[in-house]
Amino acid sequence: MADLEVYFRAEAADLIEQLTRGLLDLEKDGSRVDVVGHCFRLAHTLKGAARVVGRMQVGELAHAMEDALAAYRDGSLPIDRQSVSDLLRLLEIIRLEALGEAAPSPVAAAPGAEAEHEEAFETVRVAIAQMDELLDGLSEVAVQLGALQGRAQQVGQMERLAASLIERVGAAGGAGLSGPAELRPLLVELHRTSGQVQRELDASLARMARELGGAQSRASTLRLMPVSAIFTPLELAVRDAAQALGKRVEFETEGGDARLEGHVLAAVHDALLHVVRNAVAHGIEAEEVRRAAGKPPVGRVRLRIEGRGRRIAFLVTDDGGGVDLAAVRQAAVARQVIGAAEAAALGDEAALELVFRGGVSTSDTVTGVSGRGVGLDVVRETVARLKGEAHMHTTRGQGATVTMVVPVSLSAIPVLLMVQGGASVLMPLDAVHATRRVGGDEIGQGADGAFLLHEGEVVPFVPLSALLGGAVAERAQPEHHGWMPTLAGPQQADNRGVSAQARWSVVIVQAGARRVGVGVERLLGTMDVVVKPLPPTARTSGLVAGAAFDAQGDPLLVLDPRGIGDGARVAAGTRMERPAPRRRLPILVIDDSLTTRMLERSILESLGYEVDLAASAEEGLERARQRRYGLFIVDVQMPGMDGFTFTEVTRADAELGAVPVMLVTSQSSPADRHRGMAAGASAYIVKGEFDQRQFVGRVAELLGG
Repeated sequence: MADLEVYFRAEAADLIEQLTRGLLDLEKDGSRVDVVGHCFRLAHTLKGAARVVGRMQVGELAHAMEDALAAYRDGSLPIDRQSVSDLLRLLEIIRLEALGEAAPSPVAAAPGAEAEHEEAFETVRVAIAQMDELLDGLSEVAVQLGALQGRAQQVGQMERLAASLIERVGAAGGAGLSGPAELRPLLVELHRTSGQVQRELDASLARMARELGGAQSRASTLRLMPVSAIFTPLELAVRDAAQALGKRVEFETEGGDARLEGHVLAAVHDALLHVVRNAVAHGIEAEEVRRAAGKPPVGRVRLRIEGRGRRIAFLVTDDGGGVDLAAVRQAAVARQVIGAAEAAALGDEAALELVFRGGVSTSDTVTGVSGRGVGLDVVRETVARLKGEAHMHTTRGQGATVTMVVPVSLSAIPVLLMVQGGASVLMPLDAVHATRRVGGDEIGQGADGAFLLHEGEVVPFVPLSALLGGAVAERAQPEHHGWMPTLAGPQQADNRGVSAQARWSVVIVQAGARRVGVGVERLLGTMDVVVKPLPPTARTSGLVAGAAFDAQGDPLLVLDPRGIGDGARVAAGTRMERPAPRRRLPILVIDDSLTTRMLERSILESLGYEVDLAASAEEGLERARQRRYGLFIVDVQMPGMDGFTFTEVTRADAELGAVPVMLVTSQSSPADRHRGMAAGASAYIVKGEFDQRQFVGRVAELLGG
């Protein structure tokens, strides 16, 4: 009977999900006789299944639904919206009785479970835990296969030894010794047999490896669920929120064929419930407001799913009024999330980030849908737990979009194998922005540690050995924990020990919102691994996400990209996030080249300077007369007023004449240098000879640092 109960719960979940989908369709068009008939058959099937396992209460409720739908089966009368609402409430009671669930949830099923009930016997429901057990078993087989491949290599060594002995016996036999000559036929047979065994073993092991790889791939695919499994409960949530608030809202979906792991999808489903309810409550306006703005009276919430390599993006867009950033600032201050002065100084992007903070709600009243300040903060926490990211974009009067990007799988992932001083670790491949070869002379030293330039951006640099120093506190004892990866190699290095003569393979890691350059001796390529959690008693830093086994069965650490930033801060002995501006005057960079402006600003802001930008000398003069600066960094060749003239004009000004000017230009002739210095420039730097250390050092000197 216990097994029947398990089967009933699985079947009931599928039937209830299909009934929900059908009733939502009928709410939009009550004349759909085909849908009424389908829902009637589903209710009838649910009634029969419930009675088989003795769930009489569920059977009676399903029978009541069957009776209610029977009146509309002939199509003579369309089912009205109120009747559909009553049936949805009845279905929710059935759900509680049959499954013990207070809210819809995605059904964990093998591919094909979304098919009609008539095709149920062509699909098999599989628990995610059972799939994980299968994958663990396949991983163990892979480890054993790797060990067996090592034994096959030893057979090859036997063949080579037999060949060597045959040569020696032949030489000895020629010298007149009878004993070795008698051994020769035996050694020849040993050589032949061992060679044959090695060839057969190699061929068999190669076939086994291919078949095992295919089985692992298929098993991993089976544990992936279609995203469309969560569409119905999300549409139901939108409908319920709209009815509670007296609004009319349509829900649209796109991209439901994408698949990801069941437990990832379950977490995403919970986060998306908050997002769509938030869109209805805070985004979609009342009908009279929409009409006044020239919008359709019915609002629209749209969920679009996009594949982005090994990640899936969920984009929830509404066509409402957008986010009132002033109201967000006021709410954050009222709830003491930030101070009034800090709120006033926030830019629009930073203010928009406040909606992901707990306790911030722009609703004046508390309802069942909004006003408690709980919603998008849960979204951010959920996505962070999934090693993903979330952000929002809004246009006032036009709506907002919340984007969540999560990995397809948290277990089987592609990784990059990195080696430094004998230590091998794995980096998730989707966190690798780029790899490059860098000379020590390309690595600069700033107040916040070593850095390098990558794509015009200043990127902090740290050797892998400096990160590994604190990754594992001690090796676990096998008798207590079974296994534990060890880190070998130098662990005493730090950023300050970067040699100007060294050459590094650098992995540019996307660590959260920032990038970090990790220096290693060599890169050994990519591989797919199943990440396993470390033993609970293993003392590790946040740098480690888990461990995986290589082909030989040896455990390797898998680094957490988000922990790389923290590890790099520790290794450098300083904070890597942008330091608070030091108590010095800001710098004004004037250049008509956007690339040059952004490069110089990136270098200076990474060192704690406050930087303003101007695209022309005229704009620079206007800014200089509105705000006090400590340094002007000016290009020479610009449309309109050039850098020489800007220098002369400011030197002749009573107030601006005290601000030093640094000319940064491509003009390198002695005559140009002389003209610049004669105009009153305090420094002259040629772009073609640009040296980061010289540049930042000269800036510090001119600012009195």
